[in-house]
Amino acid sequence: MSNDRPKRDTMSLEEATVSNMWEIAAIVEVLERKGLCTKQDLYDIISEFRKKNPRASLPETVFPKPYLLTETENKIIDDMLALLNQNGLTSHQSLNLLERLGRIIEIGRRLPKGTTH
Repeated sequence: MSNDRPKRDTMSLEEATVSNMWEIAAIVEVLERKGLCTKQDLYDIISEFRKKNPRASLPETVFPKPYLLTETENKIIDDMLALLNQNGLTSHQSLNLLERLGRIIEIGRRLPKGTTH
């Protein structure tokens, strides 16, 4: 067996989880775009799976229900993912960028009315 494989950088559990989340979200999006199922269908299947496997259950608040997103929110998310991918950001870089954006939005929320951010 050859040892010519490229070495992988190690990844934290958080990075692996976020990367896994993006991959699953992409698969769900492809299934929905192809008309094979809806996000609601997948949510129902996951809920059924959790009922049959209580040890695999997580609180309902851990993940948002995908069908609650509006079309505008879905469009914004799609556009943001496209920008992150277009600029070649890793999952870690994307997470850091979105955390910084969240802090900027929070600062803007705290500003007195009538000012802009």
